[in-house]
Amino acid sequence: MSDIKPAYLIAGTDEAKIDAALARLRARAEREGAPGALEVFESRERRQPDAAALVGAVPAMSLTASRRYLLADGVERWAPAQASSVASALADLTPDTTVVLVARGKAPAKLRKAVEGCGGEVLTYDAPRARDLPQRLVADAAERRFRLELPAARLLVERMGESTVRLSNELDRLAVWAGAGGEVTLSDLESMVADTSETAVWGLSDALIEREPAEAVLAAEQLIAQGESVTGIVYSLAARLRRAHRALVELEAGRSHKEVIADLDMHPYAAKMLLRRLRGTSIEELRESVAAVADLEIWCRGGSDYDEQVALTLAVRRAAGATAGDA
Repeated sequence: MSDIKPAYLIAGTDEAKIDAALARLRARAEREGAPGALEVFESRERRQPDAAALVGAVPAMSLTASRRYLLADGVERWAPAQASSVASALADLTPDTTVVLVARGKAPAKLRKAVEGCGGEVLTYDAPRARDLPQRLVADAAERRFRLELPAARLLVERMGESTVRLSNELDRLAVWAGAGGEVTLSDLESMVADTSETAVWGLSDALIEREPAEAVLAAEQLIAQGESVTGIVYSLAARLRRAHRALVELEAGRSHKEVIADLDMHPYAAKMLLRRLRGTSIEELRESVAAVADLEIWCRGGSDYDEQVALTLAVRRAAGATAGDA
């Protein structure tokens, strides 16, 4: 985005690449504009960007920022009428405005055509096939200035799944561990990803914070298979979620990342990773997760007609944001 264009459509299935592109956009907006240069349009109730608000903001002018950035993430959820209204608005962009539309998957054809028609750019990031993921991880590790053995990359995919976001987060962790010019071998990784209750609980809490119901259920099942009690899981999850909620409240109150990390009473690296996972999470969502875990504690004390394992599955799905109609 060196020569900024009037509009961008970022689409595809590679969540990690999409998130990286958005991070670059946010950094540019903060670097070049005033604090209000980046406007995000979202509707918590409908879990989709607010198309009407975006259309209304397009003709507005800024008295402080040299360029306005208008961001709508999740446009694949728009109804045809909403996509059409935004597509029409793109034809009347002011010279100091850049609209960024993000589709987590396939973007509406009308938006693609409208972005190209106003001189914008369409960026497509599709996740690699499962068999190509290890080679992709090796290349991504090289970009982070360390060497990842191909067998170690295969083990990463085997243990962590195919989510490019989770794999990217793990590469960030390994980059810190290896250091610039370092190497991560298969034996290194085997010692790091051993199946312990502690690492599994962290994986479960991360899945809840990142609103990934399927990942959360798998992590919960792994803990049960290792012999962990539901009561122990509840205790660990509650502590982690309370920390996450406190951190997000403090961030939204205006405290810096450095100040919040210092107050979390945990290892600085672990605290930094926690704050990274909070991106895109709302206080309301975290409160829902805490409430679901609290209900699970009540269920485990005789307040449910389900056995503990079924109660655990239902609770973690709810805590991760799953609805009754989700598979």
